[in-house]
Amino acid sequence: MRPLGDRNISAGRPLRRLRLIGILLPIAFLLAIELARRTVVEAEKPLEWGHLLLSAIEMIAVVGFSTVMFDLVERTQREKERRNRELAATNAVSTALREPHDLDGIVDAALDSILSATGALVATIVMHDRATRWSAGSKASGRINPLVTPAPDAEREVIDVPLTTGTAVLGTLRLTFVVGHAESQILAHDTLQNIGQQLANTIQNVTLITDLQRGMKEGHAFYDVLIRISNVNPLADTLTAVVDHAAARLSADAAVLHLNEKTTRLLAADGQLAATPDGTDHTICFCTEPDHPSNAHPAGDDCPVRTDPKFASTVAVPLRGPDGPIGDLWLGRTSEQAFEDGDGRFLATLSELISIAITNARMQEHERHAATIAERERIAREMHDGMAQVLGVTHLRLRALEARLADTDIDSSRAEITALADLCHETYADVREAIVGLRELNRGDQSLVEGLRAYVDKYTRQSGIHTRVSCEVPGDILLSPRAELQLLRVVQEALTNVRKHSEATEASVVIADSPEGLTFTVRDNGHGFDASDLTREGIGLHSMRERLALIGGTLTVESTPSSGTRIVALVPGSHGRAQQGEVAGVRI
Repeated sequence: MRPLGDRNISAGRPLRRLRLIGILLPIAFLLAIELARRTVVEAEKPLEWGHLLLSAIEMIAVVGFSTVMFDLVERTQREKERRNRELAATNAVSTALREPHDLDGIVDAALDSILSATGALVATIVMHDRATRWSAGSKASGRINPLVTPAPDAEREVIDVPLTTGTAVLGTLRLTFVVGHAESQILAHDTLQNIGQQLANTIQNVTLITDLQRGMKEGHAFYDVLIRISNVNPLADTLTAVVDHAAARLSADAAVLHLNEKTTRLLAADGQLAATPDGTDHTICFCTEPDHPSNAHPAGDDCPVRTDPKFASTVAVPLRGPDGPIGDLWLGRTSEQAFEDGDGRFLATLSELISIAITNARMQEHERHAATIAERERIAREMHDGMAQVLGVTHLRLRALEARLADTDIDSSRAEITALADLCHETYADVREAIVGLRELNRGDQSLVEGLRAYVDKYTRQSGIHTRVSCEVPGDILLSPRAELQLLRVVQEALTNVRKHSEATEASVVIADSPEGLTFTVRDNGHGFDASDLTREGIGLHSMRERLALIGGTLTVESTPSSGTRIVALVPGSHGRAQQGEVAGVRI
């Protein structure tokens, strides 16, 4: 590329030639006319000095007119060249900014094009107060023009151009020119302002796009972790995913999630993590290093990854739970590139998700433990109220029968043995029914209706009472696991009462959706009883009411002598699947 000074010299030579010709030709023409007049027209007349003076004045006027005209032309030419140069500079910067670059690439391309277009010695862009959601602070980038070599004592001129977009000032473009240098072309103020605005708009757009893309990636990471927490994935898998997301999003060479000794011990006791070696206190690290999987370290010892001297830039954020510190999240880079403020905010959000994941895992384990204890208490209570009392009575009556055998009352003894056999058979049926309920109604691989039908099928075979299940709710029934369990126990207790007390031959379980909510109706064709007599309500009905009260439901008992019994369990609210196009609940 030819330097700007050479192009200006080449463009000025034709104009100087034209100026010289434009002055000399009129003078030569006047001289020729004057010579012809003296030699042809007025050859015999004497020379008049006045006429010579007039001719001299005409020549001076021609020279003056030509000089003024060509000065105007030259000035117009210089203005045109300046405008073309400024337009070329603006276009060069605009073209460079249109190329796809990241923020650093945009700054570098702008500096190169500005140096080429202006011939400046040094161009520097200072980004100040660049505060976004992810980063804040000042950043400077500069370039030196290799085509300009000033003398040591050369005078220099510095021009600062603000990078503005609207009312915001994103930074400053500083240009250093060598005064009088042939290649230096100081652009007009308006042109420099235009270049500054173009550069500022491009920087702002690239920054917004970069921030948006980063926000989307971080949002995807948060979403993935939250989905894992809501789906109750294994805690170790969730924590490993957090470490992987942290390393990927921040371009870290290693990431370590460290759990302190107290947290490790509690999670190991809950079964969330593998137990550490006996007799020693350990901490757990989840690490992205391929040759360093998550493993235990003696308490007080540092993780070997974190103490590796190859990591020149590191950052760590503490992890806190409801009961205090639980550890920290550490990231390291082998390069000198420092972590930004936005990286710390991203890690802080991840640390909160880690705390939520650990707290949720412990709560889930505590709920499972509490549910197990409650179920054990229920089984113990039912055995105590049923089988234990029957066995106690059987024991006493057998002792009485033993004493009565000495009286050789055979008929009385036979009747007593028959009664004891019937009592034992009824107790056996209760135990079998309880076992079926525990096995069929607690399976997690089937829906509420499927589990109920499987239980009713076995109930029919064991009791001899023909029982059917009818579901009038369209689609799936959407209930929480807790509500499903309580409703299944209520139906089981109702069918147990049918077997024990109704002398029925048929029974039915109908699931329907009413304006008040979801209903489970158990009906039989037995002998019935007087439902208005509250003294007839035993432990079974009382237990059913308590179970429904836990989920906000109610129990209604309808029965009259010789007309069978109808028990209705109502759960308020709409629990059927929504029609197509509507949003239904999600069963977790």
